[in-house]
Amino acid sequence: MTQTGILSEGARRVWRYQRVLWWMFLVNFILASCSALPLSARLARVLGNRLGMQELGSRFNVAAFLELSSNPDAAFWAGSTGSMLWALMFLLFVLFLTGGILEAYRTPRKLRTGEFFQSCGTFFWRWVRLLLLFVIVLLPVLILAYKISDWSLSLSDESPQEKLGFWVQMVGLVIVLFLMMAVRLWFDMAQVRAVANEERVMWRTLFRAFRQTFGNFGSLFWMYFRISFLAWVSLAVALWLWVKIPGGRFGLSSLLLELVLLWWIGTRLWQRASETVWFERHQEVVPAPLPAPEPEPEPPVPTAAPAL
Repeated sequence: MTQTGILSEGARRVWRYQRVLWWMFLVNFILASCSALPLSARLARVLGNRLGMQELGSRFNVAAFLELSSNPDAAFWAGSTGSMLWALMFLLFVLFLTGGILEAYRTPRKLRTGEFFQSCGTFFWRWVRLLLLFVIVLLPVLILAYKISDWSLSLSDESPQEKLGFWVQMVGLVIVLFLMMAVRLWFDMAQVRAVANEERVMWRTLFRAFRQTFGNFGSLFWMYFRISFLAWVSLAVALWLWVKIPGGRFGLSSLLLELVLLWWIGTRLWQRASETVWFERHQEVVPAPLPAPEPEPEPPVPTAAPAL
């Protein structure tokens, strides 16, 4: 089956369970609104008292935004802890749904609501353990990103070539993004494998998924990258349109950004469904044991003829 067939089948499964997409979008919208309310109230007071800042209410202005961010009354970071708690709630919500989502994409029939949430609960703590392993594996990549950033800054200050530090930063960014995508794909396949095979020991599942993922890395990463590319292109187009929207069209700007968020959630689900389809078509087939040969019948023992 071609890559196009896998992607189209993954899209079909996402469409079949589109209610998951709408629920994730709705919960994200509610939690993000709760997170933004304190900052919105503070900015409303600041913008109301400063005539020069009122332009931000109708259009985005870089100079006005920088002046606002330097204003201590705005206190952009004052509610960062609360915002992180709301973000953590959404992370746990998605983590809880993942088991049911992968089970739904794997099962040929449509799951009932009880079956869906049963799968969510069954795999939740396994995902928590897998998340801890993900953080451990990702730490070297983050350290590498920090080292590259520090090296590029030192090159910008000390190197006779002015742009050397910039190009080191760009190349390093590409390498780090590639490594992060590869790690994410690896852990995605570990989740798909755990659901398909009912595996409980996550480090063992991770080891087996490593062999399967990097043994077929070309086809898997190409499938994963194309969906990610579509998500990033849509974001770039949306930002370009957002800049072109006339001032005062706050509703239109909000609608555009919400559509981008909906598309991003949809592309992530598309990746998970396509990974499930790929796993189904590339499972390791274990040959069935050959049946034991039937024992040959023993020849009859000759008996002596009875004497007359």
